[in-house]
Amino acid sequence: MAGKGQQVGNIIKFFVTNLPEGCTPWELRKSVEGYGDVTGTYVARKRDKQGSRFGFVSFAGVRDCQGLLKLLGGVRMGEFKLKFNVARFAVENSGGPVEKEGKGQDFRHAGQNCFGGSFNVRDVRSYKEVVGSSSFGSGQVKQVADQKVDDKVIVVPDRTGAFRNLHELALVGRAKNLEALIDFDRLLKIAKVVVANFQYIGGLSLLITFHDEDSKTRFLDLKETLNLWFSKLDTWSGQSLPPERIAWLKLYGIPLHLLESDVLSQVCDRFGKVLFVPKSFEEDHDLSIARVGVLVGSSKRIREEVTLRWRDRSFRIWVEEDPVDWIPDCFERDS
Repeated sequence: MAGKGQQVGNIIKFFVTNLPEGCTPWELRKSVEGYGDVTGTYVARKRDKQGSRFGFVSFAGVRDCQGLLKLLGGVRMGEFKLKFNVARFAVENSGGPVEKEGKGQDFRHAGQNCFGGSFNVRDVRSYKEVVGSSSFGSGQVKQVADQKVDDKVIVVPDRTGAFRNLHELALVGRAKNLEALIDFDRLLKIAKVVVANFQYIGGLSLLITFHDEDSKTRFLDLKETLNLWFSKLDTWSGQSLPPERIAWLKLYGIPLHLLESDVLSQVCDRFGKVLFVPKSFEEDHDLSIARVGVLVGSSKRIREEVTLRWRDRSFRIWVEEDPVDWIPDCFERDS
């Protein structure tokens, strides 16, 4: 019933559709972390009726669901504008005995959450409505482990908009890999491309500024070259960007007989997307520490114990993020 769409246990779950191909739960989490306390993200393996990828996002402590939906309406992942609706039959949104108004302080009208906010129940959709009448059981989903997020919220004025002067004069580029990012200055010289400036904005992304729109257009005309450098390239217009960063993880205590690249990748893959892992260790002087670069979407520093199981034995290793802030090599070389 559409009337049961409010918050239970301070959590509201949303359907999100029009996800880009290959989108992972942690990438979805990164794209919406700036809008509230994200308690879980899911990406379905099947597609909706329109053939689009879809998933679910849960937020805790929502005071105004309609307001949150409005904010989420501006979320983009590259060229894909995400579409959000309240999940119709999610347990979090079931609302309990909402029909029995007046039986207690927590009983509310349909469409009103427990913090006094409201949302449009006509927008809610169920999983089955999204995927059609095909087998519900085949819609397996991936889940990201819940992360504790600080519940302190700073309300930023709506008029805030940094870098407005660069609207339409700059591009946000997501490098295809770590090598393209750290060698971006050299790639520009090789291609004989002139830009006004480029700045690191975290993860694999750069803000590339041009002297005028004609310069930007000529840059975008180099399609074959740009396809080798970037996986995404969008005009900067004040849009929200995923809060990505590159964490350099130090792994301590890996047994010598397990010190292989595949093992390191397996360990660090639990924290994010592995960007760099040593291929060989024969020339290393210190084999007690291995260093791996990982693309992560959380601002929390990584410090965790991990257990490796090999045959009938277990080995505890320690994973700790290097506290030194990293900046790509292209900003540290002499011009």
